[in-house]
Parts: sequence; C-alpha cells; structure tokens
Amino acid sequence: MKGDSLSRGTRGPEPSRGMKQSVVHIVGAGVAGLAAARTLAATGAREVVMHEARAQAGGRRRSFYDETLGLNVDTGNFPLLSCWSSALSLVEAIGARGEWREETEPGVAFADFSSGERWRLRPNPGRAPWWLIDPERRGPRLRLSDYWAARRLCSASKTATVASLGPSSGAAMDRLWRPLCIAALNCPPETASATLAAAALRELVRFGGSGMRLLTPVHGFGRAFVEPLARRIQRDGATLRFERRLLALDFGADRLSGLEFENDRIELRPGDALILAAPWTVAASLVPGLEPPRSLSTALTVHFAVPAPQTAPTVLGALGALFQWLFGYRDRVSVTVTEAGAYVDAPNHAVAAECWRGVAALTGLSDALPPWRVIRSRGSLAWTPEEAARRPDGRTVWRNLFLAGGYVEGPLPDCIENAARSGESAARACLENVA
Repeated sequence: MKGDSLSRGTRGPEPSRGMKQSVVHIVGAGVAGLAAARTLAATGAREVVMHEARAQAGGRRRSFYDETLGLNVDTGNFPLLSCWSSALSLVEAIGARGEWREETEPGVAFADFSSGERWRLRPNPGRAPWWLIDPERRGPRLRLSDYWAARRLCSASKTATVASLGPSSGAAMDRLWRPLCIAALNCPPETASATLAAAALRELVRFGGSGMRLLTPVHGFGRAFVEPLARRIQRDGATLRFERRLLALDFGADRLSGLEFENDRIELRPGDALILAAPWTVAASLVPGLEPPRSLSTALTVHFAVPAPQTAPTVLGALGALFQWLFGYRDRVSVTVTEAGAYVDAPNHAVAAECWRGVAALTGLSDALPPWRVIRSRGSLAWTPEEAARRPDGRTVWRNLFLAGGYVEGPLPDCIENAARSGESAARACLENVA
C-alpha cells in the first residue's frame, strides 16, 4: 500500500547471533511463509527469521499502488470461502475481519452472454442439501442428476479427469462443472484432476451451505491480510528481511548445513531449520530430487478504475465472455481471465477494451473505457492428474528442511487455504522433529 513501510522493504531488527535459541529460517513471505511464521512466533519456542526475495511481503498475492489508476490494486483477485478455517483464523488473529466483505447468503451469481440468462446458485445454510431439489436454487437447465453426478469424483482414480466422470448434460458441464473447475483447478474439466476436484468438493460438503459464502477484500488483499499479518509476526518477535534472494542450499547426509544468499551465507547450527515457502519452480531448483511442475498456465487480471454499481453482485461468473469472473469493489471493477495463453501476445489495450465491453454489458456502466491496468500472471499451476501426482510432501529426507506452499500435498488444491494450512503444518513439524 502507498506509504506503508512493509511495501518499501523495511525490516525488523537483525537477529542476535549471540542467542543460543535455535533459529527457524523461512524463505518466502507469501501466505504459506507468513502462516508458518505466525505459528512459530506465537509459541516463542524458536527464533524466527523470514527471508523474502522481493521488497515486500505477499509473494504472488501482493498489493501495490498504481499511478495510472490512482488506486491500490492486487496482483489478482483473491476471495476467501467461509469454510476456509485456517485463512479466516489468521484474519481473526490479526484483527482484520472488518477488512473483508462477506456475502449475506451462500452461493455465487452467474451470467450467460449467449442466452442473456442470469441466475444464482443458492445453497441453503445447513449441511442437508435440500436446495438441490429446488430448480430456482440450483440454476436454470440444471437438474438434480447433474449435481448427483459429482459423487463419482469421490471414487475417481488418480489418472481420471473431471470430464471423464462428469454429467452427460451439456448445460451442466458449461454452466456448473466448467466454471467451478477452472476456478478451483486452473484448467478445464477435460484436463483437470478428478481427485483434486473431489478434495475441493469434500471440503464444501463437510461444511454445507454455511461454508459457501464468499468473502472479498474491501480495500485489497494487502491491507486485509498480508500487511497486518506481517506486522503481527514482527510484534511477536520474528524478523522480516527483504530483498534476500536464496541462491543455493548446502546439504549434508540428513540435514541442511547452510543457506547461500546473494550477498551472504548463513551456517545452520544443530537445532536450526529451514521452511522453504518459495514457489514450486524455485523450490525445485534448490532441492535435489524435487520434480518441478510441468503444467503451467497464464492468467490475466484487469483492473478498471470505476466503482462497481451497488446493485451488482460482488462476484459474478461470466459464461461466454473473454473473462470468467467479475469482481466488484468500492473503488474498482476487476476481471479474471484464466487459460489466457491465447492472449499472451495480445496488446494490453485490446485485452482491456474487450473485457470492458463485457463488464459494461453486465453492470450497465458506460461503454467508455475507464482507466485500466492489465496484470499478467505466468506460471499458474494447472492441476491435471499428472501434476497432482507430482505434488511433494511437506517433509523431506533432510530432517531440518520442510516445504510449504499451496502446491504442497494437502487436503485442497493450490489456494489461499491450502497455503495457510501448509505453512502451519510445516511449522508444527519443525517444532516436533527438530530439537
């Protein structure tokens, strides 16, 4: 955020080398790294030192001030679900719940450009899904059997795709399975992992409709999550060190012995440990035997400097448009384009203009293109069955090295919640196994 000390790369006090307390180094100040630091710092059992290659925390979920728009914007759109217990526990712990706008009812709104239809999936709050028998709640042209077909995901083989087990109804695939699959797994049903789709589904079923309310940041993800969490970690005694790029790790027979940064080296003493909370590609370049991801996709986020109409849904799934999701904020409208490989070389102005035509049609805003910003995110993980099979465990063969991140094996696909749980799990494993 403009003027915020965390975004300028200031740091906490340097760790005292005279202390005998063992040190846990955390490389990467994204959601997973921050969650790990919060868990460790709250115990006071170890000295915690975070190293971040960039000049601010947040990883790939960062906020920054855009001079053209005159606004603080995010590198993407980062909603939460009300069933994401770890992420929301962090929000509560840092006193930031007021920075989130929570939908008053479960579900999500959709609009179909080809037919002009609009509807909202409206689960009932309880765990018994009686809403599925109500045509007005489950969506037009969607049958009970289209939802019931999801049970096949729970017994899917590791090589199965979502489409191979999905309903025969074209309307169900286009209006339900495809948009939700792309949102959760970053790829269409034809290539998406059925087992990971089942994992996401089980999480929703476990909480019922009460867990299906969407939360969006009021002013941005940085202010609502990253910045207050980083400040809380520092107050708890952790050190945050920015512009610290890790180049190499020194490995012994069963433990790490050192960290090599661009400008210095850290020797690890007995009892010291590392939680590597860097992106999968970075971790694979540092850890022997860790296979890198192969299925990467490109996504686009386009921010428009115009407030969303008060009557517009906070989140809207768009069918038949360039973008798949529209987000309405108090000071801007943003859209997310997944599977954006075809637009990698397209001029930003052309992408913004085409997206705005869709936004104006959905919201009733003026056709005149407002100030805009296109953000290209390369390297998003596309969760195919092959990629899911390569997910690493958080523990490694080196007893003082742990992995954390949304990509790490866990109960959910890569998302904010899985990243937070991964960081917390790595911190607990470190406390339990490194003396």
